[in-house]
Order: sequence, then structure tokens, then C-alpha cells
Amino acid sequence: MSRLSQEKRQVLREAFHKTGSIRATAKETGISRNAVRRELRGDKHSGARQASKRGSKLDPFQSKIEFLVREKELSGVRILEEIQELGYQGGYSILKEHLRKVRPKPKKQPRPPIDHPPGHEGQMDWSPHRVILGGRQQTVHTGSIVLCFSRWLYMHHFFQETIECVIALHEQAFQELNGVPAIMTYDNMTTVGRHVGPGRVWINPVFQRFAKEYGFEVVILQPGNKERHGVVERPFYYIETNFLKGREFQDLEDLNNKAGLWRANRANVRIHGTLKERPLDRLARERSFLKSLPSNVSAQVYKKLTRLVHPDFCIGLDTNRYSVDPSLIGEWVTLRLYKDHLEIWLHNQLHCRHTYVQGRDQRQILPEHEQQYRKMSGQKQLLEKAFLRLGQAAHDYYQGLQREKKSAAGYHLQRILHYVDRYGQEVVAGALSYATRYGAYSADAIFRILQGKKLRPQQKQSIAPENIRQWLKAQAVEQHNLNYYDKLIQNFEEDHNG
Repeated sequence: MSRLSQEKRQVLREAFHKTGSIRATAKETGISRNAVRRELRGDKHSGARQASKRGSKLDPFQSKIEFLVREKELSGVRILEEIQELGYQGGYSILKEHLRKVRPKPKKQPRPPIDHPPGHEGQMDWSPHRVILGGRQQTVHTGSIVLCFSRWLYMHHFFQETIECVIALHEQAFQELNGVPAIMTYDNMTTVGRHVGPGRVWINPVFQRFAKEYGFEVVILQPGNKERHGVVERPFYYIETNFLKGREFQDLEDLNNKAGLWRANRANVRIHGTLKERPLDRLARERSFLKSLPSNVSAQVYKKLTRLVHPDFCIGLDTNRYSVDPSLIGEWVTLRLYKDHLEIWLHNQLHCRHTYVQGRDQRQILPEHEQQYRKMSGQKQLLEKAFLRLGQAAHDYYQGLQREKKSAAGYHLQRILHYVDRYGQEVVAGALSYATRYGAYSADAIFRILQGKKLRPQQKQSIAPENIRQWLKAQAVEQHNLNYYDKLIQNFEEDHNG
């Protein structure tokens, strides 16, 4: 249905004014009667196109509502009660909608940005969270300390918010920082301090002694000034949505261990949304402005040690053993020893945290490391089957590998099987036979042979060493269909990398 042009509409109106008939107008102008009728109907109602607004049940009470809002500052529920006594029959929904229009909106006072010089201020606060510990939902209290300049974040989870927990939180944060800010600010908090009257602040004597020992000033902020304490309050939502949500933990210790990893490898190395820098980079600039730890604790912050990961996927410390991921067997890692826990670092990243075990000759295995070990043990069976398909040389070599490497044998199996893809089954089988004669049971020994290098003599040579590669080819074993092996290795790589 096409619309008439302005010119035709003008002609139509003039013809109808002259003829007074829709039929005659259509005949004279050549426009269909329906089009003429539509155009004339539009003219007839053009002055009434805007329907008058429907009356509201609130109309009789407008002045009363405005008085109760502006003069009495009543809530919507109280205003509803007042106008119902005057005969109002409507509901609360239309009243709320009306109040949004008439209630004066508070003007936001412009606030200058708060300047936080490096090393000057840290903020501390609590936030409760519901988490799953040991398969059961429980409430934990997250204590958090944030440095205002760098936004460096420290947190620890407790079951209570006692003064002992507050002090422990500060000690752990300051020891990890190896420094103390000039002041620490708090909301009204009974364990630390609170406002008790105009210009009067009470500070817990126990915490005051602790603050004096560490050399920082305690500042209790006035109630109702959320923006002033936003540096520590805003990250709680970030902690909830980016760390706690969707995760389950074995117990409180497991929760705190994983929290430490998340802080070191996520929270403090992300690009901060406000600062557009990593908190860890800003902390590097802030450290020199922090106060030194008291002399009686500064030497106990931590010391660094280097340890080798043994075949039982543990490192040794003072007769006790602490687990790492089983994939790190044979790697050198760095230990950081703190007053109440130790951290294991690899390639400048925090790998895991352990609390110190009591006694001697103890072995502490974290749940995630135990889970990974079980997963790798299941894959080891597949690798073992694939390895033994290389022939009798593989059977002989595997017996020595198990005897020498024990639980780490699977790691060497995986590496040797990868060499089959690169060098071929016959060559690798020959290398296994050669290494067995030398008693060299490791993936590194097989790799040296495949590179054409002589093994370090461990026993009298029984094979002429003039051309190891030529000798390997002469040790060809019966050819097997390795499709099954290829499938096993592919499945293992997908599981391991996934």
C-alpha cells in the first residue's frame, strides 16, 4: 500500500471540497476510493491523534505525596500508609514509579582523588564467604590487606574474626612484604578499634601493642565513608567471583594454599583496572618506602634454598618431605622459608605452599599432587604396554628402569616413547639393548645413544664403539604394527596437556 505524494493529497482535498463525494473525488482525481477514504479519515482525526492521558489514581493525592516526600522525607511504604488513610485505592507499584520522578535525587558531592604515596597506607577489612570445604558448605571469613599505592593484595581465610586472627593476618602480610606501611586504616572493628563519641576513638590495647612493635599508626575511619576504604573493600567481589566461585576445597589449609597461589600467579600480576599496571610492578617501586620489620622478626622473613624434586615427587627439608606436581620430577625448585609456612617456586612463579609438618621423617602430600599422581599412574599402565611392544630389548630395559628409577620410571617411559616417533622403532630398540649392556637406565642415556654419543663407561665395554649408529641399525627387531601405540601416545598427550 503506497502512500500518496504531497501533491496528490492536495489535489484530493481540493476535489473533495468541490464535489463533497468520495466516489466523485475518486473519479475526478483517478485515485481509488479506498485511498481517498483513508486520506479523508486521517484529516478527520488529525486533531485528535494524541489521546488524552488516562487519569491516575494518584492524581487526587499529588500535593500530599509531594509534601510527605519533600518535607517529611518518608519512605514509600510510609507514604502508602498515609494516603491509604485518605482514601487511596491504588497499589504500591504505581506509587513507587511516581516517587522516582518526584523524590529529589541527592547531589553527589565532587570528591578530589585521594592521594596515596608509596609506602604510606595499607587497608584491612573482613568479608564472610560461603565456600565448600570437604564436601560441605561452610562460612569462612576472608581477611584482606591491600597497599593503597600498588594495590598489592594479601588475604587469608579464617573461621573467626578474633584479635588473634587479625594479628596473624598482619604478621603474614608484613613478612611476605618484608616491610610495613606507615599507617593502617580500618572501619569500626571491635577487635581493632572504634569511634566511641565525637572525637573519641578506642583502640584495642592488645592490637595497639602489636602496632607499636611493628611501627605503624592505627587509623579508625569515620563511619559512612565507604569511598575512603574502597581500596580494600572493592577486591572482595573480585575474590568472590574470580577465585572462590565454582571451586571446592579439602579443608581450610587447602583453601589458603590455593589462595596463595592465586594471589601470586593471578591477582597480583594482572593489569589492574584502575591503575593500568600490575600490582607486582608497582610494589617493586613501593618497597623502598616501606618501614623495615622489627629487628626481632626481620631475620625470620624467609630464606631461599634450592632443592631437587625426587622420584617420589617431593623435596626434602629437615628430614621431612613436601610434595610438588609429579611432572616436576628431576627439576630444581626454589624454597622460600617463612615463619609458619614454606613456598615452592619454579621459574619465578609460586608453585605451591605447605605448612610445616611436626616431627621428623614425615611426608606431606597436597591433595592436588596426589590427584595428579593417580592420574599419571593410570597413564603409566598405557605407556608400559606401548613400551613393551618394542620387543625383548624393551622388556629387559624396563626391568632395569623400574629397579633404578622406581616410581619415576613412567616419566622415562614417556620420554623414550617420544623418541620412537623421531628416530623409528628399530633404532630406539637398538638403543635400549645397547644401554642395557651398559646398565644405563634413563631417558637421558637413550638420548645420548640416539645422538651417536658414547655412554660414560660404567662397566667394561662389550660392543665395539667405532660406529654406534651403524650398530643400532644392525640391531633391528621384528617390525610391529604400532597403530595401537600411536593411539595410546595421542591419548596420553591429550590428557597430559589438557
